[in-house]
Amino acid sequence: MTPTLMSTSVWAITGAKAVLWVLVLTRMTGLLATLPILGSEQVPLQLRAALGALLTTVLLPVIPVPAHLPSGLPELVGLMASELAIGLLLGSVVAWILEAVSFAGTLMDTQMGFSFVQFLDPATSQSASISGSLMMQISALLVFLTGLHHQMILALVDSYRIAPMGQGVPMQAFGLIMLIGQMLGKGFQLAFPVLAVLFLIDLILGVSGKFMPQLQLLQLSFPLKIALGMTVLGLVLRELGPWLTPLLASAPKLALKLLGG
Repeated sequence: MTPTLMSTSVWAITGAKAVLWVLVLTRMTGLLATLPILGSEQVPLQLRAALGALLTTVLLPVIPVPAHLPSGLPELVGLMASELAIGLLLGSVVAWILEAVSFAGTLMDTQMGFSFVQFLDPATSQSASISGSLMMQISALLVFLTGLHHQMILALVDSYRIAPMGQGVPMQAFGLIMLIGQMLGKGFQLAFPVLAVLFLIDLILGVSGKFMPQLQLLQLSFPLKIALGMTVLGLVLRELGPWLTPLLASAPKLALKLLGG
């Protein structure tokens, strides 16, 4: 063995770089696990692991080195847990935006009568409504068309300025609650046109039933609500891109704001 390889300083530097790489990989794993499509079970685990390792290796030179790296296994495990939580929090903002769209689709399907029809969503491996799954797929496509996946990776690099390694998870609990409430409000806003039209249909049918009891309201309401609901849903889908794009563009700032940035 050469004297250079026998030097303890060389092995100390190598070990520090390895620990830093593992910590950056942990935060990156949390981000990728919650991003749409990239964190889906349909993407092979080997591919997700390779992508995380590749991105970590590329970003490692620009990540600030903490003043103190863990020296023991318990300290390393605790630090990895906080890094994973930060990564999950960053990616969850994008997931919540898409869940707001899915929530809007579920509300629409409930009013149109499609809630009786549930199928297995291949993206989440869970039962989903028709409109909700359709709008989720369009929204996930918009994530990549707008380059949000690139912006979230840049936000992860910027998160080391706001939440350095070893400082814990500086989560803003009140901001988190406010953000979840805003996403629910956005979902209701998206579903409001369909809900308003179907509410008017229910109101008209209710009044008609009072004056014309011979009407078969149950048989009449289903096809009428489905036809009008699908028509308004088509108009909503036309405006989904312009409505959703600014919300997706604000996701990196919202994620950093939750960390106190």
